[in-house]
Amino acid sequence: MRDTADVSPVAGVPPDFFAPRVPRSRRVLRLATATVAVAGLVAASALAVNVVVNSCGSLRSGLTRVDGECVGVLTDVGAHTFEGLGDVQQRIRKQNEIVRAKSAAEKQPYVRVALLSPMTATAKSFMSRAQVRHAVQGAYVAQVRANGSAGTNDPPLVELILANVGSRQEQWRRVVRELERLADDENPLVAVIGMGTSVAATRDAARYLAASPTELPMIAGVATADDFREIDGFVRASPSDTDYVLALKAYLQTRGDLRKGMVVFDESEPDLYVRSLLAAYRRLLKEYLLPYERSFVGAGDPGQRARFLEPIAVSVCTNPQPDMILYAGRALDLDDFVNTLASRQCFTQKPLTILVGATGLTVAPETAARMAQTRITIVTAASVHPSWFTDDATVPVPKGLAAFVETFREAGFGDDDALLDGYALTHHDAMATAVTAIRLAKRSKLSAADVRGQLLNLNKDVVIPSAGGELSYTTARRADPVGKWVPVTVVPADAAPVPKGTPFITG
Repeated sequence: MRDTADVSPVAGVPPDFFAPRVPRSRRVLRLATATVAVAGLVAASALAVNVVVNSCGSLRSGLTRVDGECVGVLTDVGAHTFEGLGDVQQRIRKQNEIVRAKSAAEKQPYVRVALLSPMTATAKSFMSRAQVRHAVQGAYVAQVRANGSAGTNDPPLVELILANVGSRQEQWRRVVRELERLADDENPLVAVIGMGTSVAATRDAARYLAASPTELPMIAGVATADDFREIDGFVRASPSDTDYVLALKAYLQTRGDLRKGMVVFDESEPDLYVRSLLAAYRRLLKEYLLPYERSFVGAGDPGQRARFLEPIAVSVCTNPQPDMILYAGRALDLDDFVNTLASRQCFTQKPLTILVGATGLTVAPETAARMAQTRITIVTAASVHPSWFTDDATVPVPKGLAAFVETFREAGFGDDDALLDGYALTHHDAMATAVTAIRLAKRSKLSAADVRGQLLNLNKDVVIPSAGGELSYTTARRADPVGKWVPVTVVPADAAPVPKGTPFITG
């Protein structure tokens, strides 16, 4: 047995045995703190990974991938390229660089205008990829004209930024909140143009901005629904749906052979354009209307319900047979609709005319050929006339059109057909309206509120360099422009007489 007499009584005790004990609660706290720190690090790493994975283009783009689309506000227009917009974005980027360089050299602030619109398109979107491209082209052409090719025009110079709300405009909330933040920048955002198409998302975004403390003004390109008329701070460069129907009514008064009309409408929701156009038909053309209507479900319907176009072809052959169809639907359904009507059994007995109001309408060549064979004619009240962009226009043209077309062609996009659907012209005029309001405000430090306050002063002596008419705005018409030309187009062109003289002009 080992003798321990000379061994210290604490020899076998661990060295920290007599150290003050940390209370259990403090040890738990230390453990918890370490755990939280690790969890925070993991969360931060996950967030960083999420930002990298879901960002679009370079990290400075500010865009986020949502449901496969890059949405958000692209202040650096070169940081991400939307499909089909690469060459246009590069032109905008160069123009923005000119603005910044001249601003730095002269120590004067510049201001920003945002094009709020779908920048992406799908088979179910309300704007096609071509229409998206044309809208951006039009805004850019107006920016170039406003700034001068080398930034030589009146101050302040204007930078154009792009705000993508997604193909069906469902991401508007995150986008308009980003725009609000830009209104307080040193070089502030002072106006929003475009706004997208006439759907509920556009209306909701407009109402949000109308109530925003930033007081950002809005100038729409193709949002024609009458619903927008009463929204504060909102005007448009296009006719309203009521204006379209008034132009069609003026046309019908020259056509004694068109007396009986059947209304056909898309019952998809939410589509303010369709609902507004339908209401205008019922209100303004009631003396022409048969006592029955027909509906269908358009291709843009989110529920993908059955479309029911075929029964309409049967209805037009039932007595009393209509002379015309008053169509309240989207252009993306019109080819299918026309082809369905072409199969009607009574086409040899009676021709059929389809009336519609739209920004601009293009018909596929094969559809136009089938229309001629089956005695179908489309008459559309629009924002543009196709002959406006030819060397031998068959109808009068607005005074400001030539300067717009010249600058558009100088830009070198290489697609003159882009002018035919009206999206380039109306978005050009929206940008031109914004710039005119900006320069009318004449403040050394402009705010969005200053610009909004000038919208309804754009009349009398103020000249907007617009292409689609001599636009002005009044308190009486509120959102709707005075002086906007609404030409009537007939397809096929030789199927019916086109009214001579100056077309219908709003106001």
